[in-house]
Amino acid sequence: MNTTLWIGLVFILGGAVILLNQLNILPFELNWWALLILFPSFGTLVSAYNRYRSTNDVFEMGVMIPALVGLFMLLLSMSLLVSDAIDLNLRVYWPIILIVLGLGLIIGRGRRS
Repeated sequence: MNTTLWIGLVFILGGAVILLNQLNILPFELNWWALLILFPSFGTLVSAYNRYRSTNDVFEMGVMIPALVGLFMLLLSMSLLVSDAIDLNLRVYWPIILIVLGLGLIIGRGRRS
């Protein structure tokens, strides 16, 4: 899919969620400003996916770093958007990100040797 289609779908989804919140249809309070974190997370994930398609190597740093940053931004924005509905403990995610990054470095280095 091309990038403008993804961006368009993200805007439609964001607008629909904000509209549902404004109409009091959602069962929780929505922090709509967290969409400013959500939109770039999709761009970062799309960038990681495009890099993966060109290298075909998940453990390549040009794939793994944007993917991890995008996932973290996605989790953070979802946690802020629906803080009443989902209780994400972000203290747990920092060590997991470091562990995955370290494993990626080790596995990526072993694959190049």
